[in-house]
Amino acid sequence: MVRKIVLLLALICFLFGNNKNIKIYEIKSDNIDITIMHPEYIIRGNKIKLAGIMKNKYRNALMGGLTISFPQFRHAKVRYSHNTFDTVKSYGPPDKIYSGIYRRIVRSKYFMIEGWENRWKKKHKKIFFVELDIPKKVDHIIIDIRGILIFKKNKKHRIEVRLPVKSQYIDQQGYAVRRLIIPVYQKKPKSLSPTVPSEKKKVITTGTGFYINSTDILTNNHVVGTCKKISVIQNGNRYPATLKFRDKANDLALISTKNANKKYLKFRLGKRLRIGENIIAMGYPLGILLGTGIKLTTGNISARTGLFNDATKLQLTAPIQPGNSGGPLLDIYGDVVGIIYAKLNDPTAQNVNLAIKANIAKMFLDVHDVEYFEDHNKTKKEVVDIADQAERSIVQIRCE
Repeated sequence: MVRKIVLLLALICFLFGNNKNIKIYEIKSDNIDITIMHPEYIIRGNKIKLAGIMKNKYRNALMGGLTISFPQFRHAKVRYSHNTFDTVKSYGPPDKIYSGIYRRIVRSKYFMIEGWENRWKKKHKKIFFVELDIPKKVDHIIIDIRGILIFKKNKKHRIEVRLPVKSQYIDQQGYAVRRLIIPVYQKKPKSLSPTVPSEKKKVITTGTGFYINSTDILTNNHVVGTCKKISVIQNGNRYPATLKFRDKANDLALISTKNANKKYLKFRLGKRLRIGENIIAMGYPLGILLGTGIKLTTGNISARTGLFNDATKLQLTAPIQPGNSGGPLLDIYGDVVGIIYAKLNDPTAQNVNLAIKANIAKMFLDVHDVEYFEDHNKTKKEVVDIADQAERSIVQIRCE
């Protein structure tokens, strides 16, 4: 085990040099783990180096593969390094590839890389490192990721174990994929400012969450992801909470408390969110600086995508502060349309605030079989009435 760790660190140093800003993107299940490593900052005109790692946690497989696709690019120059898969190949139009979903050969529409391993043993991890030349004019790189293990049942049938099992994104072979969006900069940028305030030299942090059923509270992963102890504060009372599930990629987490709450928020059902639509943000910004009570701001949806056209996010004009993270974004019917998660900390940008779309949160809950509720409310409410009703479902989260 120590030897494997040393080898992996050596490969990272070889590929990424002295760059300490390496980002790790993980997708995990009971059967498969996938890790993608890439530099945090990719500068326009530079090459991009990626490490793809997949582990078989299920059982000995006939074969398996890790696929990363680039739907923006038809072709790309690629170099492989330190590959432990049996084969690593790249495809682009007009290449033909087999689809296990369609059970036939399909024509490639965009560039993709596949690493394949025959007779993949349980607990074995496979790695490939690639270096890509990317177009100079792109401002972000989209990467679709998936893994598969194949088990032969008989001569006519095969069993496939996939990761992810379902997603809002589908690749050219018909498989569900997890989408990673990496910004490309002209120079090293100022980073996003996480909306979690710190107290006592960052030993204690606070954020916001809201009940989606009587015991489960939805929030951001960055609010609770590093906590040794989680508490929920409501009406001046503090209750212990435990982390149930987390999604680092989409910055979502679910915590649970034994203190049953009769009130919970519902997700909006049916109506498509529109630019200019009125919204309400509620939460506990800036810890005790602004007082212990819940705070409310109003604004509009300014864009249906986040930074670099991130389709999982929304941009909004309702002001948010550190501590709002994990709080609900409500519509004029009092239903949840997003989860507050960040603001853009850049002197050239004014009032750029971001939320995770509600459908991403529902997918996260669906994957973990968590109960939640939806509402098809057609009656507009006054802001004061929405605040009165929602306040009883929103809590402050304390992380130690």
